[in-house]
Order: sequence, then C-alpha cells, then structure tokens
Amino acid sequence: MLGEQKTGETIYWVIAIGAGLYVTWLWYMRHGRRVGLTTSTRWVLIAGVIAGLLILVLPTFEVVPGDLIVRGTLPFLIVAAALLVLAWAERSVALAVVATTYSGAAVLASLYDVENIVMRLGWNPSFGDMRFSTLPNILLPALVLLVSGAGAYAVQRRRRSAA
Repeated sequence: MLGEQKTGETIYWVIAIGAGLYVTWLWYMRHGRRVGLTTSTRWVLIAGVIAGLLILVLPTFEVVPGDLIVRGTLPFLIVAAALLVLAWAERSVALAVVATTYSGAAVLASLYDVENIVMRLGWNPSFGDMRFSTLPNILLPALVLLVSGAGAYAVQRRRRSAA
C-alpha cells in the first residue's frame, strides 16, 4: 500500500509540474507573439526535463537527505529550482524576488514542521483531523505563489488601465 501511495504521489507531481511548465511555456509564447518579442523557451524545457528526472530518480536511489523527503515536499524544491531558472532566463528582478521567496518557503516547509508554528497560534487538530496536520507545510509555499500571482495581476491590470 505504501509503495502504491508513493507511486501515485510521484505520478501526480510529474504531471503537475509538467503541466505547470507547459502552461508557463504557452503563456510566454502567447505573450511574445502579442508584444512582438519572443524569448527563448529552451530554459523552460530544460527545467521541465530536469524536474521530471529529479522527481523520478532522486527518491528511487535515496540520494536525497531524508529531511527533504520525509514531509513529501521535495517537489516544492524542484518547482523552486524551475522558478529560479525561469527568473534567470527572463532576467526578471520581480520573478527573481518571487522565486527566492518561494525557495525560502519551500526549504522551510521541507526542513521544519510549519504546523508547529500554527499549533502555537492556537490550531490544535483533534485526533480525527490529524491527516490535516501537514496542511500548513503545503500552504506556506502555495500562499507565496498565490499572493505573488495576485500582486502581478494587480500591477498588470493597473498598467493596462493607465494606458
């Protein structure tokens, strides 16, 4: 049963990260056609291939320190690496700030039980709700991306309305 769960988890992350990189590539292609300046998407493709290989290979050969995989958040670090590569390829300071912040949140979620902080703030799940105790480790990196995306949308919308 545990092996099946890990296999399902691996398949999920390969599909999720692959789909995320594919949608990012589509956006860059559309944006490039709209503004008349396309950038090389080679780095996104390379990051996607590396991310897929890392997700499949590293846990299999147990070359990753246990602290990075015990909470199941290793894919967050792979997404962080892909974001850093994309920020470098785009030479975008804003994306570099987001990628660095996300990387910090991903490392924290991978190496520390973020739920300890939330429990100190008063969230004490009952025994039946213990399956939700890892939720703060997942929400921390997710919130960084959601807030960053909302901020980028607001800035872009403000620029469009000013023009």
